[in-house]
Amino acid sequence: MKKLNYIAVCLFLALMSCDEDDIDIPVSVLPSNLVVNTQNMGGGTVNFTASASEANYYHFDFGDGSSALGTSGEVSKTYDMIGDNSYTVTVTAGSTEGKKISETLDVSVSVAFSDPETVTLLTNDSSKTWFLAASQQGHLGLGPARDGIDGDWWYPKWYVASAFEKCGTEDSDCLCDDEITFAVDSSGELTFELDNKGQTYFNVGHKAVVGGSEESDFCYDFDTSGAKSVVLSPVEGNVPEDETTGIQITISDGGFMGYYVGSSVYEILAIEDDFLYVRTYDTENADLAWYHKFTAEAAVDGGDENLETIYTNLVWSDEFDVDGAPNPSNWAYDLGAGGWGNGEAQTYTSDLENVKVEDGVLKIMAIAGEGEAAVHYFDDVTLIDAVGSSQTLEDFEGVAPTFTGFGGTETTVVANPDVTGDNTSANVAQSTKALGAETWAGSFFDLSTPVDLVTYPTISIKTWSPSVGANIILKLENQANADENVEVSVNTTVDNAWETLNFDFSSASAGTYDRVVLFFDFGVSPSGGITSGRIKSENLFEFTYGRVEIRAKLPSSGGTWPALWALGANYDEVGWPASGEIDIMEHVGNNNNVISSALHYPGNSAGNAVVGSTPVATATSEFHNYTVEWTPESIKFVVDDQVVHNSFVNNGTTPFNNDFFLIMNVAMGGTLGGSIDPAFTQDTMEVDYVRVYQ
Repeated sequence: MKKLNYIAVCLFLALMSCDEDDIDIPVSVLPSNLVVNTQNMGGGTVNFTASASEANYYHFDFGDGSSALGTSGEVSKTYDMIGDNSYTVTVTAGSTEGKKISETLDVSVSVAFSDPETVTLLTNDSSKTWFLAASQQGHLGLGPARDGIDGDWWYPKWYVASAFEKCGTEDSDCLCDDEITFAVDSSGELTFELDNKGQTYFNVGHKAVVGGSEESDFCYDFDTSGAKSVVLSPVEGNVPEDETTGIQITISDGGFMGYYVGSSVYEILAIEDDFLYVRTYDTENADLAWYHKFTAEAAVDGGDENLETIYTNLVWSDEFDVDGAPNPSNWAYDLGAGGWGNGEAQTYTSDLENVKVEDGVLKIMAIAGEGEAAVHYFDDVTLIDAVGSSQTLEDFEGVAPTFTGFGGTETTVVANPDVTGDNTSANVAQSTKALGAETWAGSFFDLSTPVDLVTYPTISIKTWSPSVGANIILKLENQANADENVEVSVNTTVDNAWETLNFDFSSASAGTYDRVVLFFDFGVSPSGGITSGRIKSENLFEFTYGRVEIRAKLPSSGGTWPALWALGANYDEVGWPASGEIDIMEHVGNNNNVISSALHYPGNSAGNAVVGSTPVATATSEFHNYTVEWTPESIKFVVDDQVVHNSFVNNGTTPFNNDFFLIMNVAMGGTLGGSIDPAFTQDTMEVDYVRVYQ
């Protein structure tokens, strides 16, 4: 089109007596001297630089179906095909008049497979140890290979499935001691190490590796110490996407994952934060695939002691087989809030939504309601000497101090919301304790001059609280050394009104106290109106000595604190801990799948109780049996028939020789439950049965 326009112009000008010297007609020029350079940057990235004389643009055909067009001649391309690959690249330099030249070159690119998400799940970004999931069906399984008859997929058929079968017999129990650690080394490479305690469980077809003579699978002395490198790669073959991750692990130097079948390659069928499911192929029979389940939690460690009970006569039970409220012949309710000294957030009710029998199990449910943050106000922090003279430390009327909150509390200076009674000043400090805040949440502000407690042994503060009996703690600290501190606790006596509280520091030791720390409603976390259930057999079934077995599945939400326990029936006469307390099982959602048991009695109660804990990998997803065997001579705590800890020596001096009754509940927050998940809505403890044998 442009050329025709010039011809038209020339004809027109010819009629006007013009000549060629008056017109500058563009000439189409062919680009020349095309040069293409490449720089392999690693990881599949190649930088291309092209240059040519008289070129106005460059076109790159990268040889993998993609291309790029630009004017600078510089472009970066990242290839994503895994492995060592070669690509034929064509680079074209062209002019705007349609002239162009091309160069063809071959580039070689190596792309290593990477899957950061899988590496993170295997290693927790640094190091993670995996254990055989001995409590799970199919922890070691045998099934057909990936490609079955006519290429069809065969899902594994388990015939080696029982945890007892592998962990309870001498010829195979070494498998259950294995610890597998995946780690990321200093160079960022994935490593693997199997600690098999010097023994390996061998498939009988591979016994020649150690000169074995057994006619079946057996544990042989075979040490596998030492770290090995690991390569992740895609799985090839007939692999349905919903049955595998499509990723496999190859371990260097003949490394293997516990059970020896000659293979070092493991396909990852499923992986989660605490669960790893893999498949490998027997090198002696490629038609057979072995399946392994691992957990990131160690198995319950009961040593070699299985419970050999002396109590076999069932004397009382509840199987929870009638829907509705719990059987009133077996259970009564505890009702109320606060957890009786534990600073808990829930209110216990007898409502069916909190405690009910349904589908053959008892369900105790903690449910969040419509709550709100706890708001307190304070003003006029004042120093008072021995004769009543005073000096204002802070009245919030001038430049506001800088508040630092912690644990979920925020403090700011606001207009006085209640200009009546003890306080008619304009400005006050507002302390807001958020829903789910820590029970110890508070805030502080710093002083330019330390408080002189010798001259001023009393500090008064005007406070406004929404409730009577709220515990307010005033703590004085040294900014440079928080271990140097004193504190005084006072409870509010009115609600929704101002009052002046006096904090007596007359017995405090001398120090440099230049930080003021305030805790409002200490020991309580705003719950959002959480309700829950607590039932007991008090006055309905009480007993001395026996074996109590409770089968339960536990809640997992942050802040939940389920408990299965027993309390001395004379607690109302002698008080606690003189009555004694047997905590068969406790669990906290902020430390999932670790259960604890405890004994409370004089000299060993609250934070000084006799406590033991143990991992139970599926405590929140599966039912487990939690048992105590209580005799005149001992108290033993048991999980799934294995003694786990606390073989307490009982005698006539302890309170564990009188009647006790059973209690089951789900608490929220408090001294053990900790911080409640702000997103908490509800969670449930399910109990299949309670049985007492004597």
